[in-house]
Amino acid sequence: MKQLILISTIIMLSSMSSNSQSNISQEEQFVNALLQKMTIEEKAGQMTQVNITVLATQDDATNLPTGARALDPSKLQKALVDCNVGSVLNALEGRKHLEGWHEIISDIQFIATTKTRLKIPVLYGVDAIHGATYLFGSTLFPHNIGMAASRNTDLEKQSAIITALETKATGVKWNFDPVFDIGRQPLWPRFPETYGEDVAITKAFGVAAVKGYEESGIASCMKHYVGYSKPATGWDRTPAYIPEIELREYYLPQFKAAIEAGSRSIMINSGDVNGIPTHANKYLLTDVLRKELGFKGLAVSDWEDIIMLHTKHKVANSPKEAVKMAVLAGVDMSMVPMDLSFYHLLVDLVKQGEIPITRIDEAVKRILILKYQLGLFTNPYPDKNDFVHFKQEKYKQVALASALESMTLLKNNNQTLPLKSGKKILLAGPSANNKSSLHGCWSYSWQGNEEFRYPEATLTIKQAFENRIGKENVICESVAEYDNKANFTLKSVQEVDYVVLCVGENAYAETPGSIKDLNLDFAQQNLVFEAHKYNKPIVLVLAQGRPRLITQVEPKSDAILLAYWPGEKGAEAIVQTLMGDYNPHGKLPFTYPKYTGHQVLYDCKYSETGLTGTQEGFTYNGYDPQFPFGHGLSYSTFEYSNLNLSTSELKGNNTLTVSVTVKNTSQRDGKEAIDLFSRDLFASVTPSYRRLRKFTQISLKAGESKAVSFELKAEDFMFVNANHKMVIEEGDFEIIIKDLVKGFSYKF
Repeated sequence: MKQLILISTIIMLSSMSSNSQSNISQEEQFVNALLQKMTIEEKAGQMTQVNITVLATQDDATNLPTGARALDPSKLQKALVDCNVGSVLNALEGRKHLEGWHEIISDIQFIATTKTRLKIPVLYGVDAIHGATYLFGSTLFPHNIGMAASRNTDLEKQSAIITALETKATGVKWNFDPVFDIGRQPLWPRFPETYGEDVAITKAFGVAAVKGYEESGIASCMKHYVGYSKPATGWDRTPAYIPEIELREYYLPQFKAAIEAGSRSIMINSGDVNGIPTHANKYLLTDVLRKELGFKGLAVSDWEDIIMLHTKHKVANSPKEAVKMAVLAGVDMSMVPMDLSFYHLLVDLVKQGEIPITRIDEAVKRILILKYQLGLFTNPYPDKNDFVHFKQEKYKQVALASALESMTLLKNNNQTLPLKSGKKILLAGPSANNKSSLHGCWSYSWQGNEEFRYPEATLTIKQAFENRIGKENVICESVAEYDNKANFTLKSVQEVDYVVLCVGENAYAETPGSIKDLNLDFAQQNLVFEAHKYNKPIVLVLAQGRPRLITQVEPKSDAILLAYWPGEKGAEAIVQTLMGDYNPHGKLPFTYPKYTGHQVLYDCKYSETGLTGTQEGFTYNGYDPQFPFGHGLSYSTFEYSNLNLSTSELKGNNTLTVSVTVKNTSQRDGKEAIDLFSRDLFASVTPSYRRLRKFTQISLKAGESKAVSFELKAEDFMFVNANHKMVIEEGDFEIIIKDLVKGFSYKF
């Protein structure tokens, strides 16, 4: 039986004066009154988050008899009633359809709101990454790295809105997304969840996602604060060494932007930065996050990360000490997640006076305010009004548009692409007839690599080609595993006109995706070498989450399409692009490296771009990638001219208007993404050779010209100085668009 919790049933404290009440919001009055009634045990429970399996009849509920309940009444009693647990996360394997979710959420909320003393509803969270990940029938979009290539923040917001609506249809209102980590270490296995190596792109796309979630009634969770994405080894959850000046220049600004955009929760970095685990770093969690950036929302740990202060990081001499360190540093909720240890240890610490009750009240207040804002106190159950937003056909159109706009054409010698109609193709490679390699992590499962989970309607590249040009024109063979052991013999290569090799990476998530070498594996490289023997046009399709090095095989290919992990409409998008039904315009959101040991990013320092020594002498090859940041070809050609600035001397916080003319010089309509860079010629801290400041996207008909303008202010040219302050200094700057450069000076 469902029971609604009416806000009016909570009685305000009689000691609170009417004047003081008038200065406090309704939600604060409500939460303050509730806090006053809570015991230490009830408060500690609110700060505890457990995995759904802790409440389940078994770890895998797939084989439960029809009609059987997935949750164990005794486990529900122990966690929700005896230990007052306030938050649950994740999905049960056998309950990933919409009705299953409704059962799970309803069973949990019924216990929480009828069997506990204060009837506080549970806050349920999931990782709805690139779509409502754990809901069968949901729409899955390209990963963030592909979305960033589109340079289309409107599509990013649309995908976030759809993800929010489908997630809310399950009854869940808290999403652990978006990722604001910046992708400056391509070995890192969470690279595909980033928006690439640039701050401006990460801010713009991340804020679009935050607004999409928050405006749709879902609480976003910016993550992972802070510095998680640049581990020294490249391996997940390992130490990062980031100077404070770099941390503030590249890793903090996007979190500041997300806070200002209204993100209501934040997840903490699992690793350590400069020798201090972030979950125990009071400077970052309190001094910077709260006092400097002004964040007022809920800070939640990542998976098991508080106990890891003891077991992995070795800064706490016991689990109890780990809890104390994390809570005092500023963590409000512990994703424990597989037991109730945090709850018991926290209760003991408070009763023994080792954690002040004021710190507990601060954390619990943030949790309760979020529950209030999400309407859980009014109706904690799945809302029937939200069910209609699930599985709408128009969502698939957005998924296709997103996949298409992410397609990045890296190479196209002799106009190999588009492929000519009426020709036969040979498809080979591990991604040719595989769905998981087009989806990547967080796709119906954590790793996303279980092929049987994908809907039958989701196409592989092979199936999409057969639909487009007929089965008789598609030969698929030598589809290798990702294990470096395959030997290739292309038996049918003489029968075809083109060879399309689908290579890259299968799906992975987090630590299982850690690698030691960025090179494309030898088996897939050998496939390219084998195909090259037959003098047929070779097209490489790269389905991958990060840039796998293709230095040895790139010269053997005639065309290269980077598809990233494009989601459920990825196969159609790939085929439409290869066949010329769609004109690509994606631009790399990262530098595609040529060498494992030489990864210079686009915004490098002047000295990194200059002369370097070799055995033959000195050569100008500092920034020497396989493909540079912002690279991306089209079937159209574009010409840039007339770069103009509204003033040669920008003063104070006045506006600098930059305009440029772009002309489509081809016979085909197309879109063009335009990146605007700036260069600080001299500064008190070594300036970058260039920094992306603005970007946009335009459509141009064949032969058409358009004037495109951007507006910038002094804040767009600011940097972190030696005192770790964001400043702008008087001096000379340059604006760069394509090969056009125009200078101006800045005066206070």
